[in-house]
Amino acid sequence: MRARPTPWLLAVALAGCLAAVGPATAQPFDGAQREALAEQVAERLAAARTTLQSRRGGVLGLMGYNVVPDGSANALQISRSEFSAQESSPTLQLSQFGFGFTVSESLPIFLESYLGTARYDPRAYLTGGDATRRLPLRWNNVAMTLGVGYDFRLAENLYLRPIINGSLGYAASDASLFGSFINYRRDVDISPLTDQHMNVHGLGASLMLAYYDYRPARDIDIELRYTQIRLQTFGDTIPAGRGSSTPRTLGLWGRYRWPTGLEVSGRPLRWVIDGSGSWYLGDQRQALGFGWSVKIGGGIEFDVGRYEFGLMGINVSRVRLIARYFYGEGGITGTSFGIGMSF
Repeated sequence: MRARPTPWLLAVALAGCLAAVGPATAQPFDGAQREALAEQVAERLAAARTTLQSRRGGVLGLMGYNVVPDGSANALQISRSEFSAQESSPTLQLSQFGFGFTVSESLPIFLESYLGTARYDPRAYLTGGDATRRLPLRWNNVAMTLGVGYDFRLAENLYLRPIINGSLGYAASDASLFGSFINYRRDVDISPLTDQHMNVHGLGASLMLAYYDYRPARDIDIELRYTQIRLQTFGDTIPAGRGSSTPRTLGLWGRYRWPTGLEVSGRPLRWVIDGSGSWYLGDQRQALGFGWSVKIGGGIEFDVGRYEFGLMGINVSRVRLIARYFYGEGGITGTSFGIGMSF
């Protein structure tokens, strides 16, 4: 992404350069002084471009994490104490949930839908980590990704699944959300607040190699997936936030299930262990602050197929309760508890 410095940034950069030259500015410049001044101006403009890029790359980078489907639902909080010694609340909160399924063996169309959210400290992700700015209001992202694919059977239990993905996202500050609420309830437009937001859409694709082996003694699920989605701002996005980004993720996910020997309501109760690894290869890597992550967990699974509850002819067959441990590059750790369903 490229950014052009705004007029006020140019003025600040030029004023800083003139101040740095000092008394010599009152005298005619010689060749060395002119070269030094030109070099200082170039450095200030480069710094201005970097700041704007970090603002846009940070928001779109976090959006990139939200739009890439993850095989295991997750919630993550990251605290970065170097930004504020007095602030103990997390500077970054990420979560995602969703589902994917193949319609049937006779109609091997794969459908998926994921919703991701993020809440973060703008000092860390909008200003390039400038700890001197005190911005009490946080920003929020929400993004949805839909996918349509097709299962090509390569061998017994082995499938190749290309997927087309489309995404839509929205990012706004707490002040913008509050201004929108006032506008909704009182019909009063506070444009300085409500204008501070970003609209994002994206189109991309995924390629998955999947292995599914289900037997009475145990079930095995393994998925290797590469996803790339091109994100672009549109509409009334704030000028400082306009741009594009391309998140790319390589992920490996697996699950193993086997009977406990117990029954609940006449149906078997199963043990479940699962794990996943993700490598962030695109623009979301810099915004997140880590290039890879691993999740591993376990729990139990109930068979609820006898109750036949669901929607549009799709019934839930199993419900899982799983606790997971998260570890990311740089020593980032966390835990989560989730609920999963099989159809």
